[in-house]
Amino acid sequence: MLRFKFGLKSRLGLIPGTSRIEAHDMELRKEYEEFLRYEKSNEPQRFMELEELVTSQDFKDRKKYIKSQRFKDSDAYSKLMDYKAMKKSSLFKAYSRFVSSKFFPDFQKFDNSEEVKKLEAAGEDKNDEYSTLRKSPGIKAYYKLSKSKDLEAFRKLHDSPELQKFNELETYINSAEFKNTRKYLESRDKFKESSEYKQLTEYQDLKKSKKLKWYFKCKESDKFDVLSKWKLVFSDDFQGQELDREKWLTSFYWGKQLLKESYSLASDNHYYTDGKNHEVANSMMKLHTRKEQITGQAWDSELGFFPKKFEYTSGLINTGESFRQQYGAFEAKVRMHRSTSVYHAFWMLSDKMVPHIDIFRFSGKKKKKIELNSFWEDKGKKDGIRKNSDNVGGIDFSKGFFIYRLEWYPDRLVWKINNTVVKTSHEGIPKEPMYILFSSGVESDASGNGLPTTMDIDWVRCFSYDGDKKR
Repeated sequence: MLRFKFGLKSRLGLIPGTSRIEAHDMELRKEYEEFLRYEKSNEPQRFMELEELVTSQDFKDRKKYIKSQRFKDSDAYSKLMDYKAMKKSSLFKAYSRFVSSKFFPDFQKFDNSEEVKKLEAAGEDKNDEYSTLRKSPGIKAYYKLSKSKDLEAFRKLHDSPELQKFNELETYINSAEFKNTRKYLESRDKFKESSEYKQLTEYQDLKKSKKLKWYFKCKESDKFDVLSKWKLVFSDDFQGQELDREKWLTSFYWGKQLLKESYSLASDNHYYTDGKNHEVANSMMKLHTRKEQITGQAWDSELGFFPKKFEYTSGLINTGESFRQQYGAFEAKVRMHRSTSVYHAFWMLSDKMVPHIDIFRFSGKKKKKIELNSFWEDKGKKDGIRKNSDNVGGIDFSKGFFIYRLEWYPDRLVWKINNTVVKTSHEGIPKEPMYILFSSGVESDASGNGLPTTMDIDWVRCFSYDGDKKR
């Protein structure tokens, strides 16, 4: 059924092509990076601050208050009225006339002076000094003003709190502060002169921003969920001239740990050479399978390790030392060159034979079918192992690159080919960290036809899953 459905979808054009998937993925990642950069910039943060401000009830109340302000209701108007009332009073008018007289400077000079005191004290004794003082222009001016009817107003207001208040009011009424306040309060567009209007205008201008509209459209959609929920934790695109030995072993993990060399199973027709059957070229990892004789270590569960003569060689790489993970996604872009004698596999192991997951296993004998397998411990079985296996096909998997992916959740395993779900299993879900392997090998009924052949790995990516992450 899986084979029929996948093949039918492929013939109907419902399975996206590998190059199309990569182009879309590249554009999506590029857009997501731009989204994250913009999210950290000032513009969206400022917009959200302003939106919270201008939509608040406090802002609306302040806007209403500003528009309702009137000059006649202001403190500035009250001060103006007080000033005018004081200025119009007979007392302040008299005071003003007195101090504005041309004789006022002489009056100030001689008021309570020694000269005036001598003149006042002379009485009938009008001597020469008296005559001289009396004829003084300043003294004459003093006596002229001292006979003014406004003198009483001057004496009453001079140095008084009322005069101090009047002067303060006069200074304020003639100040730029009062003039600006009056102009603002008498303006019909006073809100436009407020800081609140500037904030509202800035908010409205930002709201028109195409970049901001794009940002919120992305934020409100699930467009980037696939990127925000899956965090890249391991990858290799094989850009160098040699395999990165910090990431990859070129023999079985236990061969490295126990033998310090490679080995194959006693039942294998091929020997996994320690790096001689792999090649990094053209940004690609190639595992070669060849017909050639070699003697190497073989493992048998009863005999242990022993030397064996093999008729074929092949390659294997794995992350047993560098990368293991429980749950997540594991994917690779792979092209398998077909040989009827050879199988290729992308799989996962832990420290024992099981759990074991085949993300794919492709047999050259069945070019239009791949196996999707999982194995786990079941003590009720004769060999102690239980298997869940399905075949997917309908197209020739040796015709170009495909992207193979396994998504491992606590409650299920999901296999995908070119972003299309081809298998889901809820059985035997591994609970321990596992590592990834790529290998090729010669089938048990090998004829050696179609050798040498290769499996090409363009890139590998592994992700951790944060399904609860919210944008």
